[in-house]
Amino acid sequence: MRDEDLIAAADRVAALAHRLADVVDLPTAVQLTQLADELADLETWVFVERGTALMRVVLANLGCPEDIADDLVRDQLYLDAEAKVRTVAERFDLPPADDLAIDVLVHYPHRVHLRAGHWAVSVAVVQDGNDLPLLVEADLSYGADLPGRLAQLAGPGRHGVPVDWDAVTARIGFELPRDYRWLMEHYGPATFDGYLTLKAPDELSPPVFGPPSGPMPYAKFVIPVATTVDGAVVTWILSHFEWTDQWNLQVVRPGTVPWDFTVGLLQFLVVTLSGAYRVPQFPPEFPSSAPDGPVYDPLAARP
Repeated sequence: MRDEDLIAAADRVAALAHRLADVVDLPTAVQLTQLADELADLETWVFVERGTALMRVVLANLGCPEDIADDLVRDQLYLDAEAKVRTVAERFDLPPADDLAIDVLVHYPHRVHLRAGHWAVSVAVVQDGNDLPLLVEADLSYGADLPGRLAQLAGPGRHGVPVDWDAVTARIGFELPRDYRWLMEHYGPATFDGYLTLKAPDELSPPVFGPPSGPMPYAKFVIPVATTVDGAVVTWILSHFEWTDQWNLQVVRPGTVPWDFTVGLLQFLVVTLSGAYRVPQFPPEFPSSAPDGPVYDPLAARP
């Protein structure tokens, strides 16, 4: 790909990212797909499911390095890919993402993590196997400035509690996710909307077996982290193959099928309290009210 073509594509995705900055809450799949249609000539995927929203765009396909016999030429291909990531990031002209922002490309070392409002923007060199193409990819994911959105929905956190996290880690056997630690330090074991209550660190149990769920059901190790007034339990799903900050969630309620989420606790609170995602195990009365102020949907008024 010529540099001028890459820059043109990056500028188009950057313009879209700046528009997404006005989207405060999780959009529908239809809304995000309509936006992605503006990039129809680029390889683009949209994924909106269970509290997540992601648009993935391939900005450059550099071919398969294994097809290059010369080691020096192959090494240069990787260096060129890293340079293209830096070029794209500069064209985006966005601030760095906050520490609690989602980072779907975290496992790829050569990446830049940015923020457009409540959207995290990751640009990275992506290769999912030695015999697969080397890509320069941009992922736009809902899940940045989550503390700011939670403050708008539930008020600022003023009831944090001091916690000896080393002692908690020693007792449970795992370092707990960063967003939970932030919630305890700012909100404490709060009850949200009179319905969902976070467990305090000293109430957390070591991992236990949870119920099977998902397309390939199997028993999971879980740690209950929140409860509701009508008996539902929100648990972390532990995985030894993923970083603590990427633990997903499961909602279990007697008499219903367990419901899995590929989001962390802070994002779960934001998307449920905003009403942007309705958990099947929760009653229709939750959340009880929408955020104050007018609601502006920039996706509904496209030029």
